[in-house]
Amino acid sequence: MLAAISAVTVRYRRPILTVALVLAVVLAVGRRLPYPLNSIMSTATLLAVLLALSLAILALLPPRPTAFLVKPESRAFATEPSAFQVYLAAAFIFSASQWLGTTDLGEIVGGPFLVLPILLLVGVGVNVAGGWRGFSVELRPDGVRQRDFTGSLMVPWEALAPGRPFQPAVRASTLALAYAQPDLVRRRGILPLGRRRLRIDNVHPWFIADTIRHYVDHPQHRAAIGEPAEYQRLWHALMSAPTGPGHGHAS
Repeated sequence: MLAAISAVTVRYRRPILTVALVLAVVLAVGRRLPYPLNSIMSTATLLAVLLALSLAILALLPPRPTAFLVKPESRAFATEPSAFQVYLAAAFIFSASQWLGTTDLGEIVGGPFLVLPILLLVGVGVNVAGGWRGFSVELRPDGVRQRDFTGSLMVPWEALAPGRPFQPAVRASTLALAYAQPDLVRRRGILPLGRRRLRIDNVHPWFIADTIRHYVDHPQHRAAIGEPAEYQRLWHALMSAPTGPGHGHAS
């Protein structure tokens, strides 16, 4: 049930965030109305914040998917965007609505605590942009790519060290990469994790690590990445190989 809700959220993340933004503006304006309407708007805003945060927590509970989106049109296997990011963005949106609805805008502009609304608005912008665009890891015939609204990282297969990466902890949110030829790695924009880590909190850590290692060690299969037949071959190859802490696990 939770997985199905998350899948729908990811699919319709942009309409959901658009509705959240419009509703947040309406609630903030409603806070300026006379009592009891302003009280009703305040309660509704708090409930919206709590609902978004609750859904974000629930999105972290189900096991992460051991699957890729197959994209023949772009010749890629990609992880699915994160529902957690969408819910977190909604929580920031309604938190900003609550704060703006209870604060005198004149005091914000001329007061000594201008940094607080700036930080809040930056948090809203960053999380909404992340939820709107979504982030994912893409495996392509030429390498591994990760892109979000802050930048991109392109790691050619030849740059990765043979037999790596190791499997991280089962709840890991990042995957460490080991390079044989780091000069081949291309980075653009701002990447908070740097050049040697991928964000993987929307896919099972062992699955993504085993897949990358498979293509590092089997270059003959890279050209077929993105094709449904290759995805089936990959799935059977991973399922028949040893897995778990005893196989390629990081110490």
